[in-house]
Amino acid sequence: MAPEVKDPLLKQLREIAIAALEERRGLVVYSRMDAQEMDRLARQVERDALEKIRAALPPMATTAEIVGVRNRLEQMDDQLAALEAREGIPERSRQLERDDITWRAFEEVVWTLGIE
Repeated sequence: MAPEVKDPLLKQLREIAIAALEERRGLVVYSRMDAQEMDRLARQVERDALEKIRAALPPMATTAEIVGVRNRLEQMDDQLAALEAREGIPERSRQLERDDITWRAFEEVVWTLGIE
């Protein structure tokens, strides 16, 4: 999956992301639930992983990867805030867009951490 990393923080962030990828994959492979429920659970796994990653980030960036992850999380926060500020959106549409923003951020964080 990811190359061996010496930096303990990057290793920790990658472990969080890999665990979430495996959990998400497990929902698809072993599940008998309907597609909507599976998707809802997958987004929850991603949200939880992103919050764990956010909590593990130090106040000062130590590597380009950390800067990239922090920037992507801030971009996600900005997108979610802009979505919440928009008026006239049905709640189901708002939730679908919120899920899409989360999914894209998770995928980009995974990529930034060097996980294939």
